[in-house]
Amino acid sequence: MGQSRVILPKGFSVDRARQAQAITNVLNATALAMKVDFEVTVQTWNDPAGFQIASPTPYSRTVGTDDSVYSMLNEGTKAHEIRPKAGGILVFNTPFRAKTVPNRISSGPGSKGGNQVISRHGVRHPGTTARAWDTAIAQKWQKLIGAIMQRAIDASV
Repeated sequence: MGQSRVILPKGFSVDRARQAQAITNVLNATALAMKVDFEVTVQTWNDPAGFQIASPTPYSRTVGTDDSVYSMLNEGTKAHEIRPKAGGILVFNTPFRAKTVPNRISSGPGSKGGNQVISRHGVRHPGTTARAWDTAIAQKWQKLIGAIMQRAIDASV
């Protein structure tokens, strides 16, 4: 087996503080870009979810929301009964067309439909397919973050 050794230019030194700042800058910029991706998924909503960036540790960032509608759509729902309130009538339009599509970082106009349906007894909702926006956004940025981070570290040397 052969041996190898690292050859560094004369006077080479690593400025750890500069590298730490470069890493922090990339984490902050990437979190902001991810937040924009999340905001894109709700841009056509009448009442869009709000997203926050947190730094649980110096070298990690999270983007999240506490919006229950967003969570329901992101995770999907099972088939379920929808009933009118006591003594009430359930009224909705068809054919409904969602503003969002599973696994796609986008939001379109959608449509509530033009045909009104009235029911005193309720309806069986087929459930909602999970949009999985968090997975789509994570996959996008996992492909990009390595090269972005390496360029920042290289530039800090």
